Amino acid sequence: MNERKPIEAVESDMNDVLNVRGPSDFHEESNAEKWQVLKEEVRMMLCKKKEEEEPLHQLEFIDVLQRLGVAYHFETEIKNILENHYININKMDKLLKADIKGMLSLYEASFLEVENESILKKAREFSREILKEYYVRKEKENDFMSLLINHALEVPLHWRMQRWEALWFINAYERSPNVIPPLLQLAKLDFNMLQAIYQEELKHTSRWWKGIGLMENLSFARDRLVEGFVWAVGYNYMPQNAKLRKVITKVLALITTMDDIYDVYGTLEELELFTQAWAELSKAYLIEAKWYYSGYKPKLQEYMENAWISMGPNVVLVHAYFCVQHPIRKEDLDRFEEHPLLCRYSGIIFRLADDLETFKDEMKRGDVPKAIECYMNEYEGSEEDGREHIKSMMDETWKKMNEEIIEKCSFN
Repeated sequence: MNERKPIEAVESDMNDVLNVRGPSDFHEESNAEKWQVLKEEVRMMLCKKKEEEEPLHQLEFIDVLQRLGVAYHFETEIKNILENHYININKMDKLLKADIKGMLSLYEASFLEVENESILKKAREFSREILKEYYVRKEKENDFMSLLINHALEVPLHWRMQRWEALWFINAYERSPNVIPPLLQLAKLDFNMLQAIYQEELKHTSRWWKGIGLMENLSFARDRLVEGFVWAVGYNYMPQNAKLRKVITKVLALITTMDDIYDVYGTLEELELFTQAWAELSKAYLIEAKWYYSGYKPKLQEYMENAWISMGPNVVLVHAYFCVQHPIRKEDLDRFEEHPLLCRYSGIIFRLADDLETFKDEMKRGDVPKAIECYMNEYEGSEEDGREHIKSMMDETWKKMNEEIIEKCSFN
């Protein structure tokens, strides 16, 4: 009989969510009326730009709407504008050399690269160097463009969580020399109104979580309901998709609890019996448990073949699919059973990002080796080398994800 792993009670991340105070007054009628007036004012600006301004200025305005997090209010108008434009690749180089803003746009666009594509790879390398040079020259001036460039060089827009990006860009946009006050006011009001919606959703899921009583009986497990809700908002922040966020939050909370049962509590014999009642996700956790008890150190590729599954992308995406309003298609259900690459790539990116962030904490907990440690063990490299390799793996997986979404994915 294996001995149970030594465990400690862990702190909750809920921070008394049920009593939290926030922007609940943003549901008041006066704010709703102001929000509606600002929205129509911005809609008129957008329509005016469609009629009077150059295509580049129209696209820049749309970009600002998207980054402020309010573009979803103007989907029809934006679609009409975009359908009337196309990019002339032959003229791109001349435009970019004269415009640092265009160079930044090229850099951001390069992250839509797919595998075996050389043009966008070269574009990224070319634009990155120019942006770095500009930032070094202008860093002390702390101007708006330098702020945008530094932000992009840290993490590209394509990889960021939209709600977090909206909050950052609202604060950054205030420093823009071309700030449009009504648009900024709309973005701030809209952001706070959505925050009030999220707060009510989190209260709902917190009551459910407290009601099922898992944390009272499983003191060894991480209480990560709020963290799961943040993931859910990152997946879809639209106000009409409250049910989707609630379901994903609950699923992730249960996945985290199951993970801890395997990682820090159950004996191998207990886990083998428990696994009989669960499917693939539990099997992935069981493999990790066997590695732990045998002291086995998997190679990086072997670790990843199991680790992307243990992140639970299949479970989360299946639940998400049924919570979004759209026709349910048999071919989509068949693809879920066959592990569509969309699930695999999502799981890999989530796993690698999680390992980068939690590597040291997991080592302290005595967990199985994570991606960085697997790399260090296999190649006798340093932690820094491991982190750089994991980041390059994420980059390559994003390319595969882009290709799957653009060319092959049937999910809408």
